[in-house]
Amino acid sequence: MSKEDDLNTTLIDPEVNDVPSSPEFTKGEEQPKSCRDAWAAILFYGNMIAIAVVAGMFGVPAIQKYNKDFDQTLGEAITGAGDMDIYYQGILYSCLIAAGASFLFSGLSLFVMSCCPKFLIQISLLFSLVLSAVMVAVAFFYKQYIAGALGLVFFLISLCYAYYVWRRIPFAAANLNTGLTAIKLNAGIVIMSYLITIAGFFYMMLWMVAVVGVYDKEKVTTTTHDDGGTTEKSESTVGGGYFFLLLVALFWSQQVFTNTIHVTVAGVVSTWWYSPEEARSCCSAGVRDSFVRATTTSFGSICFGSLLVAIIKALRVMAESARGDADDGCAAFLLCLVTCLLRCLEDILEYFNKFAFIYVGMYGYSYIEAGKNVMTMFKHRGWSIIIADDLVSNVLFLFTLIIGGLTGCVGLVLNETNPEWFEGYEGGAMGVAFGFTFLVGVVIASIMLSIVDSAVNTVLVAFGEGPAEFEQNHPELSAEMHEGWRKVFPDDCGF
Repeated sequence: MSKEDDLNTTLIDPEVNDVPSSPEFTKGEEQPKSCRDAWAAILFYGNMIAIAVVAGMFGVPAIQKYNKDFDQTLGEAITGAGDMDIYYQGILYSCLIAAGASFLFSGLSLFVMSCCPKFLIQISLLFSLVLSAVMVAVAFFYKQYIAGALGLVFFLISLCYAYYVWRRIPFAAANLNTGLTAIKLNAGIVIMSYLITIAGFFYMMLWMVAVVGVYDKEKVTTTTHDDGGTTEKSESTVGGGYFFLLLVALFWSQQVFTNTIHVTVAGVVSTWWYSPEEARSCCSAGVRDSFVRATTTSFGSICFGSLLVAIIKALRVMAESARGDADDGCAAFLLCLVTCLLRCLEDILEYFNKFAFIYVGMYGYSYIEAGKNVMTMFKHRGWSIIIADDLVSNVLFLFTLIIGGLTGCVGLVLNETNPEWFEGYEGGAMGVAFGFTFLVGVVIASIMLSIVDSAVNTVLVAFGEGPAEFEQNHPELSAEMHEGWRKVFPDDCGF
């Protein structure tokens, strides 16, 4: 279960639980325009420059040196028995068409979700139960009794969970509807998000070129002599330090680009919440100002929080790699424990970052201040027990699969109308047509729906901090959320 997707929380009575009452709570304030955590931004830019230098000095020459052999090997691998070459332009055309279809399906999904959010949350919750039951049935069918028994236990737990959270669906539906409304009124945030994602893709390609250069630079060639002649064997001897730094560079950039989108969305939704006149159009001032702040004055805070997660991710990958190479059973067991601890720490930190970055986007706080302030807000509002209901997350996951399936069907249609695009796969043209377009659909849909996820989380933080402003600026949505809250906690007048 995800901890951040749907904070349907239990409001605690301050008098019973010794929690300070809401009058003592001080709302967040807009911070002066200055660069926060600038050292982290400088370090990140230095990291990008270092990757670019390594890619240029070592990666490009290495690729050029082996380009001829690579082309020859690739040609032998992809040429069919009947000397039928693959039509690469056809794959490119199909992916471009699938991307356009996925954009269309993703846009339509926002309207579908806003029309019947409660029903969709119910369906997605039941879908997860059905999927779990099918996995149990498959395990028993193939006589995997241990896996089936474990699956049955998890199915029963999921069943109890669904029963427990069912009454929370109205509040989750109101959260989802509010977040979708803010996004539809400020559709420019979608364009911004795709531009950031494209920038992240190009950086990843640059990182891959740098990796090729490092491995080629550290390659050692050994020569052996036997009766049959001389044999040369080349292998890379990249040290653990280089490997760790490369992983940190990759995970850091991934986190930075993702969190930049998250902070931008948080700023847009916050502007729409408190000053709706500034966030009512596709390219509103709220969209522009939020994007500028996320990429300038708050960029250091994004880099700071992202670096912490990147380091833990890199350590976990190295621990997993060492566990796979361990010959001693005791060492493998200890590395397994280390991996589990790092995974837990990674999840906790990502959970903390999710809400800390919301305050960064809303007010421009530094990373540490944002984290402390958002947790203080939850405490003073009485939201000290956060239940990971995962309800909105289920809807987004279901729609990602549906959009991927629809774009896959577009690929099948293209295979029928333009069969020459998928020639050369020895009878696997249909699978290739569906597979490529399905992946394109999933990637684009996941970016779009991650915006919804960020918007919903920001709505929950803003609802805890500024319910009065919400009621004043958006009375209908406010009434819907308050009604959903009362259905969850009918005896609570927390707002």
